[in-house]
Amino acid sequence: MLTLIGRRVHLRSVGPGDAAWLARAMARGSWWRLESPWEGKPSGAELRAVPAQVRALARERASPPTRMVIETRAAVPIGTVTRYWADERAGWLEVGIGIYDARHWGKGYGTEALAMWVDYLFETMNLRRVGLRTWSGNRRMMRLAHRLGFRREATFREACLVGGRAYDRVAYGLLRREWRRGRRP
Repeated sequence: MLTLIGRRVHLRSVGPGDAAWLARAMARGSWWRLESPWEGKPSGAELRAVPAQVRALARERASPPTRMVIETRAAVPIGTVTRYWADERAGWLEVGIGIYDARHWGKGYGTEALAMWVDYLFETMNLRRVGLRTWSGNRRMMRLAHRLGFRREATFREACLVGGRAYDRVAYGLLRREWRRGRRP
């Protein structure tokens, strides 16, 4: 099992025992209101699919993994970090982060977890760039991206509707050389 140790959080591989926690966290948390409110709260069918998804992630042999669990130093799971290819030939990876319970927001966990994740990905993969996407209603994610040195590269105007109001989708990017120049927190 892969574990990355930080000051406030650890990142660790997804294990079979994470199914119950993840389904519960996804069902109870208000994370989706910031992550993707236009999709709404996860449905019962989506939550019932979590155990099979977790089992598949636990068997995954990808290196680095496509998803890792964020835990506090006290080994309490609070969220996940993810990665997926935007364009593998160009060395362009997209990342994401979710901290499912609002009680863990604003404590620096997300900043440290995403910084550790980006650092690990740049160190272990042949990447030219890492990107992330959010929407203009998620001010926390926009500040986090900026804090880590991501640059706002694109705005897709009024690309999502939340509560009858149109919001922009926003894309950020970070080049390997920018990360190496010390943009890490």
